[in-house]
Amino acid sequence: MQNRKGQSILEYTVILIIILGVMITMKDYVKRGIQGRWKSATDDMGDQYDPQSVNSSIVYATQSNGLSIVTVENGSSASVCGQWTNRVDTSNSLETKTGYTQIGS
Repeated sequence: MQNRKGQSILEYTVILIIILGVMITMKDYVKRGIQGRWKSATDDMGDQYDPQSVNSSIVYATQSNGLSIVTVENGSSASVCGQWTNRVDTSNSLETKTGYTQIGS
């Protein structure tokens, strides 16, 4: 009975060593496979940003509107002549800049 128990422990140990050997051998292949998947995923995202070679389109627009109304009333009784000052200022402005910038080749 003791002989069989030792034989089964030895068999389990040999199987464990074989499995560990296979895993150690396969780790490089698994690593390369994962790296290939990452590279494929990043390549599918498009071109990477390169600060040495940039082409950009610039569009800049600023718009402002202003309105000022001033009304002054002096002397509202019948004995004093009334004086009115009205002032209305309206201003609209639109500034647009467009351009193209190229850095590098």
